[in-house]
Amino acid sequence: MEPDPCGVLVSLQSAERAQARPEKICILPNRGLDRTKVPIFLGTQGGSRCLACVETREGPSLQLEDVNIEDLYKGGEQATRFTFFQSSLGSAFRLEAAAYPGWFLCGPDEPQQPVRLSKESEPSAHTQFYFEQSR
Repeated sequence: MEPDPCGVLVSLQSAERAQARPEKICILPNRGLDRTKVPIFLGTQGGSRCLACVETREGPSLQLEDVNIEDLYKGGEQATRFTFFQSSLGSAFRLEAAAYPGWFLCGPDEPQQPVRLSKESEPSAHTQFYFEQSR
Protein backbone atom coordinates (compact mmCIF):
# COMPACT_ATOMS: atom_id res chain seq x y z
CA MET A 1 0.00 0.00 0.00
CA GLU A 2 1.35 3.41 -0.96
CA PRO A 3 1.50 6.24 1.58
CA ASP A 4 -0.87 9.15 1.28
CA PRO A 5 1.22 12.34 0.97
CA CYS A 6 -1.69 14.36 2.32
CA GLY A 7 -1.44 12.22 5.45
CA VAL A 8 1.96 13.80 6.01
CA LEU A 9 0.96 17.34 5.11
CA VAL A 10 3.13 19.75 7.08
CA SER A 11 4.02 23.38 7.30
CA LEU A 12 7.53 24.47 6.39
CA GLN A 13 8.79 27.55 8.19
CA SER A 14 12.15 29.20 8.20
CA ALA A 15 13.43 29.27 11.78
CA GLU A 16 14.19 32.97 11.40
CA ARG A 17 10.72 33.72 10.02
CA ALA A 18 8.60 31.58 12.33
CA GLN A 19 6.01 34.35 12.56
CA ALA A 20 5.49 34.32 8.77
CA ARG A 21 2.61 32.36 7.27
CA PRO A 22 3.84 28.81 6.70
CA GLU A 23 3.65 27.08 3.34
CA LYS A 24 1.80 23.76 3.36
CA ILE A 25 3.74 20.99 1.67
CA CYS A 26 3.51 17.25 1.17
CA ILE A 27 6.44 15.01 1.99
CA LEU A 28 7.23 11.49 0.78
CA PRO A 29 10.49 9.53 1.07
CA ASN A 30 12.71 8.74 -1.90
CA ARG A 31 13.07 4.98 -1.43
CA GLY A 32 15.71 4.73 -4.18
CA LEU A 33 18.44 6.59 -2.26
CA ASP A 34 20.33 5.88 0.97
CA ARG A 35 17.68 5.98 3.71
CA THR A 36 20.24 6.89 6.40
CA LYS A 37 20.45 10.33 4.72
CA VAL A 38 16.63 10.72 5.01
CA PRO A 39 15.91 11.51 1.32
CA ILE A 40 12.54 13.22 0.81
CA PHE A 41 10.44 14.82 -1.91
CA LEU A 42 8.67 18.15 -1.27
CA GLY A 43 5.37 18.85 -3.00
CA THR A 44 2.91 21.74 -2.98
CA GLN A 45 -0.70 22.11 -4.09
CA GLY A 46 -1.70 18.74 -2.66
CA GLY A 47 1.40 17.08 -4.10
CA SER A 48 0.67 18.01 -7.72
CA ARG A 49 3.78 20.25 -8.01
CA CYS A 50 7.24 19.43 -6.63
CA LEU A 51 10.43 21.33 -5.87
CA ALA A 52 13.24 20.48 -8.28
CA CYS A 53 16.90 21.49 -8.38
CA VAL A 54 18.09 22.62 -11.80
CA GLU A 55 21.36 23.97 -13.20
CA THR A 56 21.42 27.57 -14.42
CA ARG A 57 24.25 29.88 -15.52
CA GLU A 58 24.32 31.27 -11.97
CA GLY A 59 24.54 27.77 -10.45
CA PRO A 60 21.96 25.43 -8.92
CA SER A 61 18.46 26.87 -8.59
CA LEU A 62 15.00 25.78 -7.45
CA GLN A 63 11.90 25.53 -9.56
CA LEU A 64 8.41 24.13 -9.09
CA GLU A 65 7.51 21.50 -11.65
CA ASP A 66 4.17 19.96 -12.53
CA VAL A 67 5.12 16.50 -11.27
CA ASN A 68 2.99 14.47 -8.89
CA ILE A 69 4.79 13.56 -5.67
CA GLU A 70 3.31 10.04 -5.78
CA ASP A 71 4.91 9.46 -9.21
CA LEU A 72 8.27 10.52 -7.77
CA TYR A 73 7.75 8.14 -4.84
CA LYS A 74 7.25 5.27 -7.29
CA GLY A 75 10.26 6.31 -9.43
CA GLY A 76 12.99 6.47 -6.76
CA GLU A 77 16.61 7.00 -7.75
CA GLN A 78 16.05 8.68 -11.13
CA ALA A 79 14.25 11.47 -9.25
CA THR A 80 17.42 12.77 -7.55
CA ARG A 81 16.90 16.36 -8.72
CA PHE A 82 13.62 16.38 -6.74
CA THR A 83 15.26 14.94 -3.60
CA PHE A 84 16.44 16.68 -0.44
CA PHE A 85 18.39 15.09 2.40
CA GLN A 86 16.80 16.03 5.72
CA SER A 87 19.20 16.52 8.63
CA SER A 88 18.16 17.35 12.17
CA LEU A 89 19.46 20.33 14.17
CA GLY A 90 17.66 19.98 17.48
CA SER A 91 14.01 20.76 16.72
CA ALA A 92 14.90 22.34 13.35
CA PHE A 93 15.88 20.72 10.05
CA ARG A 94 18.16 21.48 7.12
CA LEU A 95 17.36 20.26 3.63
CA GLU A 96 20.34 19.58 1.34
CA ALA A 97 19.83 19.16 -2.40
CA ALA A 98 20.71 15.56 -3.29
CA ALA A 99 21.75 16.60 -6.80
CA TYR A 100 24.00 19.42 -5.50
CA PRO A 101 25.89 18.48 -2.33
CA GLY A 102 26.65 21.51 -0.16
CA TRP A 103 23.58 23.43 -1.44
CA PHE A 104 20.64 23.83 0.96
CA LEU A 105 17.05 24.97 0.84
CA CYS A 106 17.14 28.56 2.09
CA GLY A 107 14.33 30.74 3.40
CA PRO A 108 13.81 34.19 1.86
CA ASP A 109 15.48 37.34 3.14
CA GLU A 110 12.23 39.28 2.70
CA PRO A 111 8.59 38.24 3.32
CA GLN A 112 6.61 37.01 0.31
CA GLN A 113 9.77 35.87 -1.52
CA PRO A 114 10.33 32.26 -2.64
CA VAL A 115 12.70 29.79 -1.05
CA ARG A 116 15.97 29.26 -2.93
CA LEU A 117 19.15 27.21 -2.84
CA SER A 118 22.16 28.52 -0.94
CA LYS A 119 25.71 27.33 -0.44
CA GLU A 120 26.40 26.02 3.03
CA SER A 121 29.09 28.66 3.49
CA GLU A 122 26.80 31.65 2.74
CA PRO A 123 26.74 33.55 6.07
CA SER A 124 23.25 35.07 5.78
CA ALA A 125 21.52 31.90 4.62
CA HIS A 126 18.33 30.95 6.47
CA THR A 127 18.75 27.19 6.16
CA GLN A 128 16.98 25.96 9.30
CA PHE A 129 13.32 25.01 9.04
CA TYR A 130 10.63 23.60 11.30
CA PHE A 131 8.11 20.96 10.29
CA GLU A 132 4.74 21.33 11.92
CA GLN A 133 2.00 18.74 11.45
CA SER A 134 -1.01 20.24 9.69
CA ARG A 135 -4.36 19.96 11.43
